[in-house]
Amino acid sequence: MEVRIKETGVVENLSYTDIKTGVNFIKDLIGNHDGFGTEDHQFLYDSETDSYTASQDTFEWWKKVAGDNEELDERIAALSEIHGSEVVSDALQAAGSYDLEDHAAALNRVLDETFDE
Repeated sequence: MEVRIKETGVVENLSYTDIKTGVNFIKDLIGNHDGFGTEDHQFLYDSETDSYTASQDTFEWWKKVAGDNEELDERIAALSEIHGSEVVSDALQAAGSYDLEDHAAALNRVLDETFDE
């Protein structure tokens, strides 16, 4: 997803790619967390440039969240191959739920504790 940074006008790419399918679903992630829309939202669509506009801080926050969660997805896939997907899934379900910005770190802690890493 192309994002024009409000403060600089620079266009950056933001992505969150499913490791199994290769599909970039960053727009789904942002949309599911009410990030698109009018002035009071984080991303505004510009039909003239076919891109979204956001502040530098917003872009960096979403870039970190997406990157952290991509790394978590890769770790879950690797642990699932070693220990079985059911065992990994059970550990993650027992972890509870967290705010999006804390999600990856919290689940990584659970995986560390469960699999002694």
